[in-house]
Amino acid sequence: MRNLIITFFIICMIFTQSNGQNRCDKECLKELSNGVDFIQFIYNPLTLKEPIKGYYADIKKLLNIPEIEIGRKDIKVALIIPQDVIKSYSVVVSDSVFSYIFKRDIGSHIEIFYSGDESKDSLNFTIQRAKNSGFKHFIAPLTIDGIGVINSSDYDDLIFYIPTVNIKSIQNPSSNIFFGGIDYEAQIQKLLTKSNGKVSVFGDGSKVANMLNDIVANNTDNPYIKNIEGNDIKLNFLKDNYRVKNSSIFLNTPLIKSALLSSQFRVFDLNPHILLSTQLNYNSALISLTQSKDRQNIYIANSIMTPDSQLETLSALLGQKLAYDWVAYSTMIGMDFIYLNYINKNAKAIFKEKLQNNQVQYKIDIMRAGNYGFYIDEEI
Repeated sequence: MRNLIITFFIICMIFTQSNGQNRCDKECLKELSNGVDFIQFIYNPLTLKEPIKGYYADIKKLLNIPEIEIGRKDIKVALIIPQDVIKSYSVVVSDSVFSYIFKRDIGSHIEIFYSGDESKDSLNFTIQRAKNSGFKHFIAPLTIDGIGVINSSDYDDLIFYIPTVNIKSIQNPSSNIFFGGIDYEAQIQKLLTKSNGKVSVFGDGSKVANMLNDIVANNTDNPYIKNIEGNDIKLNFLKDNYRVKNSSIFLNTPLIKSALLSSQFRVFDLNPHILLSTQLNYNSALISLTQSKDRQNIYIANSIMTPDSQLETLSALLGQKLAYDWVAYSTMIGMDFIYLNYINKNAKAIFKEKLQNNQVQYKIDIMRAGNYGFYIDEEI
């Protein structure tokens, strides 16, 4: 399906740019076909002529999506992408915006501005380029470092939505910056209601893991904390480890390590009281990576509510699992926020989440891992 859509837009590019202006060379086409700039096919006004109209109509019917009048510019948003920092999330964010545009059945002027990194010079230069092109609304998947640059009076006339960071991580954020990041502290506090008071924490030494470890430490009394770094995983320290035995264990580790640890606790006869994790491990792959007896005691916090079915289908066509990808989910909420508040105030919201004090307010469900998927824990 994805290849069909890509093929359609490549045909559009070839037809509309056959006059030699703004031609896309071989390297450009290679990047586009890899999906890096998939969304950029819908920037430029295209006059659909035969046989393009026929191709578009066929694909529309095949995918069961509304027909968009290509070239209509109902919404104008710039994406600021520090691709060297956020890596694969560059595609996640752009594809999410693309899915939202099709769901809304709106014309668009969406443009991606790559900054490379999040240095002051790089971000200032990139934002100024977007500003000079007439953009006032931005989706910017930055880290805390990048927000430190845009959190300036120089940009008071612009609107930024940050899908990747929670406002709690930022000191004195400007009123024109809105945040969609998961509230990990609230997730951990809710998970702690399941704890027996004896807490162990496992991380992998990454920034995210260290942040989660610190949150657990600040909300508990004398937890045992251990980082397991690198690929050469040695777990002999678990043998007869009284600090871990019968404890409530937080898995602040990536999916593979979490699955491995869940089995090794049983191997070393540590009998955990419970295994706990935040959004970090809410992934359908956890079911296939763990054995049933190791999943029975896993509780995971989740802030992604049941997505709109059409958005979920559109995301799936682009290789995303919206029900499990919180960055994609947050990005779409950001697009909905911009559209409803600055473009069309009469439109109906797609998402139930609201922004309060410049932060998306997420519900938190505690999930259990069954044999065929996740289900909500009814005991909380």
